[in-house]
Amino acid sequence: MFSHLRPPTVRVADRTASAQVHRGLLISKLYYLLYYGAIGTIAPFLNVYLEENGLSGSQIGWISSIPPLIALFANPFWSALADRWRIHRMVLVLLTLCAGLISLLFLTSVQFWPILGFIVAMTFFRNPVAPIVDSTAVSLVKQGQSTYGRQRLWGSIGFAGVSYGIGRLLASYDMTLAFWIHAIIMGLGCTLLGLLLPVERPHQRVNLMAGVRALLGQRSYRGFFSSVVLLGFAMSSYLTFLSLHMINLGGTATQLGLMWVAMAAIEVPIMYFGARSIAHYGYRRILQLSFIGFSVGWVAMAFVTSPIFLILNVLMIGVFFSCYIVSVVNYADQTAPPGLSATAQAIIGAAQSGLGWSLGAVFAGYVWDVAGARTVFLMAAGVVALAAISFWWGNRAVEPKPTVVGSPVASA
Repeated sequence: MFSHLRPPTVRVADRTASAQVHRGLLISKLYYLLYYGAIGTIAPFLNVYLEENGLSGSQIGWISSIPPLIALFANPFWSALADRWRIHRMVLVLLTLCAGLISLLFLTSVQFWPILGFIVAMTFFRNPVAPIVDSTAVSLVKQGQSTYGRQRLWGSIGFAGVSYGIGRLLASYDMTLAFWIHAIIMGLGCTLLGLLLPVERPHQRVNLMAGVRALLGQRSYRGFFSSVVLLGFAMSSYLTFLSLHMINLGGTATQLGLMWVAMAAIEVPIMYFGARSIAHYGYRRILQLSFIGFSVGWVAMAFVTSPIFLILNVLMIGVFFSCYIVSVVNYADQTAPPGLSATAQAIIGAAQSGLGWSLGAVFAGYVWDVAGARTVFLMAAGVVALAAISFWWGNRAVEPKPTVVGSPVASA
């Protein structure tokens, strides 16, 4: 008898849900802006700061190699803790608060072992933040009129803007200011936003070992995996000593900040506009092109002799990096067995940012001390050329996706 009253009630509920999703999307954009902005206060300048305080290239290489190894342990640890006790928002808030406070410890010492300890502690708390926020953003964009790229690009904007601003400030002040700003943005700003972010609780977990066996059973995925490990090695060699190379060429702190701004800023239009074009040409083809582009860019970087040309070279490499980031996520998803997309992404992330990155940072540190910048970048170019060959070898013929019976299992 009262059925005619139900449609308006449903419409009100829909509008309420839509408003909540819109609010969540706005908060996630702000979170990306602050989180990557906080990283931009330290990441471009830390190695320069360490060298100025007497650390060698090999010591800097070891320090740069530790974060990805810690992340391999920290990310699943905090995820398991959040799942077990269903305290995802509390974990997110704890992570950013501790990461912000730990960054102030850098003000107390510039010796190798204390710095290494601070890096380990900050990585343990800071790195697991991104996967939690990414998971929330992906869930929100499925409910609203947006895309992941349009959420994540705010991180690039935050990193670029803060890197440039910090570079300008460091021209007049010392590096200690950057640690204070990181502590405020991460420990205060991100912590407060974490209380508002509608953090998504996962409904399923994946049988990781079964997924690994299924994925690595494909020749195409083995080629993909090895190419990403090699790229991680080369990318680490490049990024670990990029700032030092700028300073050695006579660059100022402002130019150093501008260089990192150029690297991050180029990601924004590609993430916003380029997804359709990349999909049109095919992720496999764009990945192959990206590997070749990296190799050419790093050969050119080995012979750059001025800060301005270095910035232009970084901008060119940034174009290929942006295409790679968009393509690698989609390619990993396409090649994954049904129900194992998350596992595929986790494996690729571990291959590049864990295994490959750690090996590259340590090895490049010794090469930097012995042979200098030119050899480091030529080494990176050669390694990524091997990545291009590995990827081509694995993808000579398209293989069907394997299936993993019972791989998704109910969450505890």
